[in-house]
Amino acid sequence: MERDDVLPSVIEAIGCTPLVELRRIVTLCGLQGRLLAKLEYLNPGFSMKDRIALAIIRQARLCGALRPGQTVVELTSGNTGTGLAIVCRALGHPFVAVMSRGNTEERARMMRALGAEVVLVDQAPGSEPHRVSGDDLALVEQ
Repeated sequence: MERDDVLPSVIEAIGCTPLVELRRIVTLCGLQGRLLAKLEYLNPGFSMKDRIALAIIRQARLCGALRPGQTVVELTSGNTGTGLAIVCRALGHPFVAVMSRGNTEERARMMRALGAEVVLVDQAPGSEPHRVSGDDLALVEQ
């Protein structure tokens, strides 16, 4: 059985999120017009950051800053890194996610499962465990 809605790549799924009209809220709140919700959580990485990741990689390739097979390295603590891991894997770019040890272990495991190499950098002295602070990110950037 062949389906017409099967996409050839995960890349094709990015940004194809539906709009849903929220009529009940409009009615209950006595609003005028239409209220729409964009269901970005239906992107492959469960975030609108997938769109950003795809745009970054496409633009870098288009202007020649990123060549086929070249490694992408990104300081990340969340969804942009997830999006980049998905896009890079699909387009054949190794991806290195540089993360603070303040990120949860689950976040690092997820990045690895998506094909990323994860480089963990120690937290700044006095930082709260499992929370990424501005000082932590400053250390990662060094």
